[in-house]
Amino acid sequence: MADASTRIDSWITDTEISTRFPYYTRANADEVGPEPFSPLGWSLGWAQGCIPGVAEGFVRFGVVRRDEFALDPPEVFGNWGGYFYNQLSLPRVMGVRMPGATWEAIDLAYFGDHPGVPTYTPHPDDDDEAQSAKLAETMGWAMSTTSYPEQEQASQASFQAVADRPDLSSLSNAELVARARVLAGPGLEAAWTVYCQTVLAASLGPGAVQAICAAIGREADAVKLLTAVGSVESADAPIMMWEMSRTIRNSPVVTAEFDAGADGLLERLAALDDPAATTFMEQWDRLIAVHGHRGPNEWDLRAHSWTTRPSMPLGMLERMRLQDDSKSPLEARARGAAVREQLTTELLGIVEGDPEAHGGLQAGIASAGLFAGLREMGKNACIRLIHEAKLALLELGNRMVADGVIDDPQQIFMLLDDEVDAFLADPGSMAATLRDRDGVFHELQNLEPPYIVKLEDGVPPISSWPVRGAGGGVSASVGDVLQGAMGSPGVVTGTARVILDPSDAGAIGPGDIMIAPTTDPSWVPLFLSAEGVVVNVGAVGSHAAIMCRELGIPCAVSVIDATDRIVDGATIEIDGSTGTVTILSVP
Repeated sequence: MADASTRIDSWITDTEISTRFPYYTRANADEVGPEPFSPLGWSLGWAQGCIPGVAEGFVRFGVVRRDEFALDPPEVFGNWGGYFYNQLSLPRVMGVRMPGATWEAIDLAYFGDHPGVPTYTPHPDDDDEAQSAKLAETMGWAMSTTSYPEQEQASQASFQAVADRPDLSSLSNAELVARARVLAGPGLEAAWTVYCQTVLAASLGPGAVQAICAAIGREADAVKLLTAVGSVESADAPIMMWEMSRTIRNSPVVTAEFDAGADGLLERLAALDDPAATTFMEQWDRLIAVHGHRGPNEWDLRAHSWTTRPSMPLGMLERMRLQDDSKSPLEARARGAAVREQLTTELLGIVEGDPEAHGGLQAGIASAGLFAGLREMGKNACIRLIHEAKLALLELGNRMVADGVIDDPQQIFMLLDDEVDAFLADPGSMAATLRDRDGVFHELQNLEPPYIVKLEDGVPPISSWPVRGAGGGVSASVGDVLQGAMGSPGVVTGTARVILDPSDAGAIGPGDIMIAPTTDPSWVPLFLSAEGVVVNVGAVGSHAAIMCRELGIPCAVSVIDATDRIVDGATIEIDGSTGTVTILSVP
């Protein structure tokens, strides 16, 4: 059960359960929000940016009509105890309405083969011929287009927001809040409207490829056809960091500074009159300028980024520098691309006599490659806008710390958006409230939220939620085979290292296989320190799978309770094409 110090049964950002779309799940949501969202992060960034943007995206894609769901209270997503929940009912409606699809296929594509997901219960309004016709049109576009200019424009707009950043120290408190509200409100809504359509389109190509490969008895080859497609923006940061790790590894001077520890590392390197140190600092400045918005739980305004906490990427570089040159992601990508091209020719040849299968496979491969890149482009665009709003609000938080109002800049995110103006008028009036909320928020971070929320059952009181990791699972024994889902091709053997926090990478290094609960882009550079990746959740289109395919790292996803069942230090073998994890020995 939850720790006795958990004093609440509900939280200030809890949402209502929709009667029309009554099922919610943490599946695929824990990749977006592994930690609770702060009150300001939810009431501003999500309630005013993400949620209306996603709703508009669903409408434009053809899934629903505007009059089929509400925004207040939101029926697109849920939030309980600060934890973000995906709609399960709404994507199923898409499966029912989408020509050639099923709700079962939608479940598999979005949530993987995870137990405990409720069976689909038909609703009389689920079938809609007009929406089916619109979806058919959208599907035809997604499977045939060679570009999506709107997504590229949204990306450019996010870069422009960074370029237009004023000197935040020169803005008044009200101006800081106004900037944050524009970026995390209308700006984020526009970015999400486009990104939502990209995400929906991104599921179609892989689905077609998997179905056709299974039909011809080549199911394990499907993931290889989705490998090393190129132009995946979230892979740029780890590739850049790989080059930085080579600068460290090849320089005794820079290596010595890393050996001396992280405290003051950047200052020491900047002070050195050494070519390699100068090169590293130039690489560092470029990394932060382009990818400084990355960080764990980066969809929340409160979360630290690589810009605000440089120790995170420095810690990853510390691990990555130990990896051998033969693990170059560029070389691995080239090998994966060669396999993909060879298999594409081979499998298209096999179905050449079946025009429908041939055309479907060809279109599926092309669409999967295009939208894998666009999906990561859209995600980065959204995170950049959140990060710009974050920096403005952290400036305000730092000022309030200097004035003695709060103890930590992050406590500013314990405000709800509709409380901010009153807070600016009289900061001291809410100081005690913010400190109290901050204490409860830290308690929420230690809890395991329900995996499924159903209208008929309601939401269990927060005080009854178990402590995270307390439930655990039975440790796997030698010879056990844990079945997950295909993520990224390749078979590799190594030592299991359970990593629960990317900012605390532990001793992961060459010869290790990373076992993680879930991953977002901030984890990806850490992948390059290991031989393979296993995650508890996900599907072939989840972030960990896409990134591992792009970087040439074997990956098994949806290996349920992997972080509990696989003992740290065990020797395991993973097959990314089948999603299996075999326990070879335990310590």
